[in-house]
Amino acid sequence: MSEEGEEIRYVPLRPAEEYWAAPQRRSFVLSELSVTGLVIICELDEPLVGAKRPTMSMKITQYVRMSDDSMVRLDMDRGVSSFKHGWVRPVSWKRAAPDVIHEVLDLVRADGANGESFPWEAYAEAARVRGIEVDPEELKDLPHTVLISDELTKIFEL
Repeated sequence: MSEEGEEIRYVPLRPAEEYWAAPQRRSFVLSELSVTGLVIICELDEPLVGAKRPTMSMKITQYVRMSDDSMVRLDMDRGVSSFKHGWVRPVSWKRAAPDVIHEVLDLVRADGANGESFPWEAYAEAARVRGIEVDPEELKDLPHTVLISDELTKIFEL
C-alpha cells in the first residue's frame, strides 16, 4: 500500500514546551516563497451524533509547506469515523502507528486519478487558487508528512 521508498516516522504534532510559547509572527509574500512539501494533519473530530456503538472520528486536513516553514491549507479536508462492532468495555482503539498512517494515506490517495497516487492535479489547482504557483509534477517530488495530534496519539495508544 505504501509507495516505494516511503518512510514512516512518528513525530508529535508539537513539542510540549511549544503549547505555552507565544507564536512568532513573520510577514511574508507568497510570490517569494516556494512549496517544499505536503503536510497531512490528523486530529480528533466531533463524535457522530446519535451513534449506538462506540465511535471515534478523525479529521484529515491537507496543507502545502512553504520555504519559510509556514503552511497554507488546501481546503481538501477528509474525515473518517470508526465503529466498534461486538465491543466490550473498556473500548480500545489501539493501533500501530504505521497502520494509522497507511489508512490516512489510503484515504487521501483515493482522490487520485487511479486511487494509487495522491491527487497531484487537485493539489496544484487548490494551491493556485490560494496564489501559489506549483506544478503537479513538482509536487510529486516533494516530501509528504503525516502529523497525528496528541489527542489521537493517546486514543490510538501510539
